[in-house]
Amino acid sequence: MSNNVVLNNMVKTIICVAIASALFISAVYYGYKLLFIIAAFFDWLPLPTGWMKIRGNSDPFVKKAGILHGAVTIIAYITGIIWLAINRIGFIDLGYLFLVVWFQAVMLGSYTTIAKLLMIKK
Repeated sequence: MSNNVVLNNMVKTIICVAIASALFISAVYYGYKLLFIIAAFFDWLPLPTGWMKIRGNSDPFVKKAGILHGAVTIIAYITGIIWLAINRIGFIDLGYLFLVVWFQAVMLGSYTTIAKLLMIKK
């Protein structure tokens, strides 16, 4: 795959995550749970389209960060799905907890993207 294709895929992924971010924040802040489902569509769109791939990267730290990104994303979505059913567990607002955990997953995904960009430059 050429460098231009890889960069275009990264841009498409970043745009999808940006749209998902705006929708997730709006869903939690305003309590519009339908937006959560629409945001999840944009968040997961890069996976089936093949835009989010880290193949060809031999750095073990990047691979571990990619696996951790996936695991934290799943934990965030479990929290988000529970938030669709109930708003709180005790004093913990599950919507805001989802946002905190999901943004951690985004940061891990950003790390893998930066590492992939650095590999392209080599």
